Amino acid sequence: MNFDTKYLIRWGIPGWILIMILGPFIYFNYETEIITLSKNINVLALGAFLTIIGVPLGYLLNQLHHSVTWVVIKRKKEWDEYFDDEFLLDEYFHQSDKTLRSKERYRYLLSRKHELGGVTASLFVTNLFILMAKFFLNVTSVWSSIYFLFTLVLLILIWISRNYSSRNIEVYYNKYLKKAKQDQQKN
Repeated sequence: MNFDTKYLIRWGIPGWILIMILGPFIYFNYETEIITLSKNINVLALGAFLTIIGVPLGYLLNQLHHSVTWVVIKRKKEWDEYFDDEFLLDEYFHQSDKTLRSKERYRYLLSRKHELGGVTASLFVTNLFILMAKFFLNVTSVWSSIYFLFTLVLLILIWISRNYSSRNIEVYYNKYLKKAKQDQQKN
């Protein structure tokens, strides 16, 4: 199995962001309980556990993003058409060194979209958690409201960046798919 550590980090980042952003919220709203619990817990072991659990959590957030923003909104017919087009584009990218450079750019743009998507999912879940805590657990401090607004602004900014990247890859994909279809018609 050829496993690249970049995927481990890519999958971990959304989970680690969720943990790092929820951590202060939970701590400052339940400080007394956290201090009491920390007397009975090895903090180093907890830190290691949270670091490790961030990877599968981040992977799950990446998959949720992909499922919601791609798989669910497309119909099976559209999947098959996309798969055919992607195969044609892949063949086009392997024609020369110039098209191989285009493939690397395409790969980078696609990776960027998915990275931002995972972080968007992480921030969405974080905001949902904070909002639910405020309403259902009666977390009413001014600090928690300011913290919610801070995480909401982060979510909006990352969502805008994700949409920009998504549009960028879409334009890139369509441009090179058009060239690939033109090349196919010539042959």
